[in-house]
Amino acid sequence: MNFSMPDIRTAAATIMPPRPFSDILSSVPWKQLIIPFGILYVGLCRALRYRREHGLRKRLGYPDRASLARMTVVDAQEIIKFMTAWEMPLFQFLALEFGLFKTYGVETISRLLLATGNLVDPVKSLKRFEDTGILIGEFMINPPTSERAVNGIARMNFLHSKYVKEGTISNADLLYTLSVFVLEPPRFARMYDFRPMNDMEYCAYGVFWKSVGDAMGIEYKGYLAHAESGWRDGIEFADDIAAWAKSYEVVAMKPSVVCAKPAKALLPMITYWVPWFAKPFATEGVISLLGERVRDAFMLHEPDIAAAALVYSLIAIRRFVVRYLMLPRFFEFKRFRDPDPKTGRMTIHVPFGNFPFYMQPTLWNRWGPVAWAIWLYGGKVPGDDPEVHMPQGYLFSDIGPKNRTGKGIEEAEADARRIKNSGWTGCPF
Repeated sequence: MNFSMPDIRTAAATIMPPRPFSDILSSVPWKQLIIPFGILYVGLCRALRYRREHGLRKRLGYPDRASLARMTVVDAQEIIKFMTAWEMPLFQFLALEFGLFKTYGVETISRLLLATGNLVDPVKSLKRFEDTGILIGEFMINPPTSERAVNGIARMNFLHSKYVKEGTISNADLLYTLSVFVLEPPRFARMYDFRPMNDMEYCAYGVFWKSVGDAMGIEYKGYLAHAESGWRDGIEFADDIAAWAKSYEVVAMKPSVVCAKPAKALLPMITYWVPWFAKPFATEGVISLLGERVRDAFMLHEPDIAAAALVYSLIAIRRFVVRYLMLPRFFEFKRFRDPDPKTGRMTIHVPFGNFPFYMQPTLWNRWGPVAWAIWLYGGKVPGDDPEVHMPQGYLFSDIGPKNRTGKGIEEAEADARRIKNSGWTGCPF
């Protein structure tokens, strides 16, 4: 007897009528679905979590240590932007924040900051912190071939120039400050984030900040051990500056009443959004992250053991969750906006500090749920105190202390031309 295919399908449908997939799922006890779906989700997270890292390495063409010797500043900046905008935005920001905090443990640096009044003054310190983040962000996030990156370095050089000429900023101070930008982001990634940096990423920080140091006129000879012979790549430079910084801290970072004053001003800034009843405990947690030498320089006490244990436990839990249970970011973390085509002024999406400097008020950021929470807490939202927070945005000549606003335009333009002509976008080794 011969059966056609339609006859077979009809007979099969009679015996086992078709059921929607949703019905099949609903007929299976939900407890039996948890484990397989959990395994699938963890596998998906694991497969996608490192996809961008491997893809970037392949696209830029740095498969091994030998290839890193040709890394350019353009590639290094792209890698750093990847780390700060996609891979580890939170802890890369905290690394720079704590890194700056760390430099205040050097008495000569703290003494200058106290003399200017820009660090401990309750008004000046707010803008100073934001302006520091703006300048560093401009040349970290924007390509080194862009006007914004070059102008950011040029403005920074102008603001430093007065103190360099006076001798109140030494080359050692500048070199040590440079070292924290080279070393703290990789250290924070290794200790606190979901993965350590690979050698390409570590090299990128050495390449990029070596070039920034060149543009700042920082002298390496007489300070770094291999400055005379030169460095093979960014890894050698980073290792060399790490060795120097470690020895410099032994000499320059000691208990000081001068350094204690910036610490007292900065700790409340870091814990600003913590409710009043938890501030003492949160302060203990922040102190636990500083390290013994920095704590001693700031003349701070040993952190409370319960606060330190809680902080490091939360960091460990977050690291596990991000590594195994979270999909990678779907959207770039963007802090900077494009310049206004009419005025050329620049604004930001997210402030570096606790106040809405250079933020244009919008319906969402002024009247949305986050804005209401900030208002109820007693904070400022975009549009508040416009004469202070400048919601219209900034020009580079606006960045810096009030007594230097609008000054140094010609000097910065000349310095920007010098930086461009130096070929700073290539490989610095």
